[in-house]
Amino acid sequence: MHLQFAADPALQPNATPDGVRFIYDAAPGARSVALAGTFNSWVGDACMMERVAPTRWQVTLPIAAGRHLYKFVVDGSEWLRDPANPWISEDGQNNSCLTVDESGAVLLRHAGLSAATPGALYARPALASPEWLRDAVIYQLSVKAFGGDFDGVRARLGYLAELGVNTLWIMPLQPIGIVGRRGSCGDPYAVRDFLAIDPALGDEQGLRALVDAAHARGMRVLLDWTLNRASVDNPLTQSHPEWFTRRADGSIYYAVPNRDYFAGFDFSSAALRRYLIDAMCGWVERFGFDGLRFDDSDITPLDFLEQIRAALLRVQPEIAIISQAYDEFHHFASCDLTYEGGTRAILHACAQGRASGADLARYWSESTYSFPRGALRLRWLDEKEQPRASALLGPALRPAATVLFTLDGVPHLLMGQEFGEPTWRDWTVLFDQYQLDWNAYDAGLFAHYQRLLALRRGHVALLRGEVAFIDGLPPGVVGFTRRAPQESLLVLANLRPDTAALPARDGALLAADGWNAAAGTLAAHGWLVCVLDQADGTGRRA
Repeated sequence: MHLQFAADPALQPNATPDGVRFIYDAAPGARSVALAGTFNSWVGDACMMERVAPTRWQVTLPIAAGRHLYKFVVDGSEWLRDPANPWISEDGQNNSCLTVDESGAVLLRHAGLSAATPGALYARPALASPEWLRDAVIYQLSVKAFGGDFDGVRARLGYLAELGVNTLWIMPLQPIGIVGRRGSCGDPYAVRDFLAIDPALGDEQGLRALVDAAHARGMRVLLDWTLNRASVDNPLTQSHPEWFTRRADGSIYYAVPNRDYFAGFDFSSAALRRYLIDAMCGWVERFGFDGLRFDDSDITPLDFLEQIRAALLRVQPEIAIISQAYDEFHHFASCDLTYEGGTRAILHACAQGRASGADLARYWSESTYSFPRGALRLRWLDEKEQPRASALLGPALRPAATVLFTLDGVPHLLMGQEFGEPTWRDWTVLFDQYQLDWNAYDAGLFAHYQRLLALRRGHVALLRGEVAFIDGLPPGVVGFTRRAPQESLLVLANLRPDTAALPARDGALLAADGWNAAAGTLAAHGWLVCVLDQADGTGRRA
């Protein structure tokens, strides 16, 4: 997320000729310390640290270029973030972060990043993404949960168009593994056949009709792809066992803990890479998908991601790729969007009185100016591995949504988020027969999201405008401007349960809830979006 505390640089991960050195000062009596992270598939005993003093442990590990998340594992059971590294992950899972560049240097995010003093990677431009993606509002859905089958989803495209969505992200469509299956249906990311459609969802004709109908409405369609593993009973494990990670005894396994129904790919095999690339290209060619979303791309070799993109571009020149990673290096040659989950965490802290608008401004600067210039981030309040934002934020949900959908980046909705669907826990609900609870439909919340999406669609400043946060606002109030040559907008959102007095502003109001212009107050959990007076760009009359 953002920088949590100050720390001693001497104890932080640092580059050596042999790799990155990690140091951990454990409590007296610790028997063992290991290093686990995305660089070793989170295996808790793959990298044991050496005791170099009574309480100090150390290890040096070669690490590839890119962003890496990690924790220390003490005595085989206690997983702890690095107390010397103030950089905490944006994934909501409290991991420590570091980035390694091509030279092996360690880049830790630091305070004070800005347009005037950017991080080292900001000097390098992100790859050029298709223009349609920059204007996207992405809606993630499970065919089974959202519509039952392809025809059911197609019947609800009008609903999504009414909401204002223009891009669909469809969770995996392939048959699900049976061996080791969790629940009655299994994990949809445990793919038993990468070339086939799960017959429970429909057939090729139904899928093609769904994609064609979405395209007819001006919607783009993205396919979710399980990238670094198959189900343990995928026939490839029998026909090509050399394509999988294997133990010393030759048995196939997946390195990530507690995922014994998966078989992990060994990407050192060029034949495996060709097979998977051909499979992806085949789906894009056959059905007209506009892009792919890669699951667990943070533990997939960067050079393979680059190979995939190059091949897909030959099939679909306007392809878009979402990476389920927070990796700056994915923006150089492989992916268009990386995840950005820190905004949700900061907004929650604002609602609880633990953070302020200034904290969000600092976080935004830290994340923006540490990434390649122009990098697109996927911003979300709801995400498949997290519980509902409505449960987390309560009455602060609407002002939080206002902030997220008026910020820069590409906004994301998880199916049901827009109407307050309460039964989603995380993606494991899909392991059994599960459908959204449409009886819990909150028409007022739907209208709020609909209004935000219409604002975004109707104002170029919300799509292309520069972001500038406003200082000196009351506690719990977030404020920023979005400025484009054609127009400038002001956004204010009160995440606290108290009325906030604000400086006088006299712009033309576009939308608001809880704004009292005469008194200059914003009600508890109120928000507003207005056009700034072009005379001085402040929202006040010059």
